Order: sequence, then C-alpha cells, then structure tokens
Amino acid sequence: MAQWLVHYANACGQLNGWIERISEGIAEARYRAEQVSTAISLDVIVQVWPGQVIDCRGFVGYAPTGTMMQLTLDSGNANFSSCMGEPFERMVAHELHHVMRWRGPGYGRTLGEALVSEGLAGHFCRQLYASAPEPWESALSETETVACAMKAKQQWFAQSYRHDEWFFGQGGLPRWAGYSLGYVMVARYLQHNDGKSAASLVNEPAESFCPFL
Repeated sequence: MAQWLVHYANACGQLNGWIERISEGIAEARYRAEQVSTAISLDVIVQVWPGQVIDCRGFVGYAPTGTMMQLTLDSGNANFSSCMGEPFERMVAHELHHVMRWRGPGYGRTLGEALVSEGLAGHFCRQLYASAPEPWESALSETETVACAMKAKQQWFAQSYRHDEWFFGQGGLPRWAGYSLGYVMVARYLQHNDGKSAASLVNEPAESFCPFL
C-alpha cells in the first residue's frame, strides 16, 4: 500500500499554527493526483527557510529523486498566508509529477528534457485543478517566446546548458523562460494528441515534444 511520510522540520516551532493546513493541502493534492495516476510511496520534507522561496507565493518545492519531495516555506513572506490554499496544493502536485517522472526517464540532463519535465508538471496541475498557468508559466511575451524557442531548438540536446539562466533568469534570458516555454510546448502537444494528459505522459520521452517547440 502506498504511503506518504511527511516529516516536519520544526524543532524551533517555525511551523506552529500551520501544520494542520499544510497537512490538509498535501492530502488534497495527493487525493486528486491518485484519481488520475498510480499511487506511489514517498517522503515529504517540510521545512522553513526564510528568503529562499518564490516571493509571490511564500514557498517553493523541489523533487531531487523519485522517492522524495522537499517543500520549503517562509511564513514571514507577505504572500504566504493568502497562498496557503490551492496554490500550495498545486505546488505539491507539481513536485509529485517530478517525483513520478524521476521513476521513469528522469527529470533530465539536457535542456530539452528539463523543458519537458517542467511543462508536464505544470500541465499536471492544470489537469487536477483546471487552473490557469502560474506566473512563471506565463512570463514571456509572444516575441520572447519565439526568440527563446529558436534558441532552445539549437540547444535541445545540450547537457551543458545553464539551468539557472533558462529557468531563473540568471543570465541573458528572461526570468522563468524555461518554465513558460515548456508549458507552451506541452500545451501544443496536447492540442494535437487527443486523449493524452500530463498524467498519462509521465514517462513519455522528451523527443516526442520537440516538434511542438
């Protein structure tokens, strides 16, 4: 039987007053995900790290393996309280899709693979919540999308790509370019492949998406 073990790093009490809401959000995201995908076991690490979060949310997620996700929160962030509902649940769902993909082809070592992994995780949230793109999934203008897509096609197979530049704007590209580009690419794939979903595509090779970039 699949189980999620949630570990609260709360020796200093920084999560006091929030644990119940966090637990409810994790449980809701898990429930929705298991309606469309195979249940898996994993560890969920919940920690507080002030300043190391997405500012417009007050939290951030990370899935480094196929057995664990890390949820980092900053309750002192001005946007934290208002986002501790569905936005928090969508973060959990996003990271869960990464965990599941790690068990198949992996997150990816090339730019193309990373774009696909992020695009699929974004559309997994949309599948579960019928939600609009997150701010980082709609950060590019039409002109920027075209320019970034052209550059991504040239670097699709590059293992030496700069992840921080493509996804966090630490370089010459717009901030969140990779997230937005991946989201658009997967959207185009889904438009041309009826019956497919982010859940059903969790193990799909990245190459299948390249023509839709």
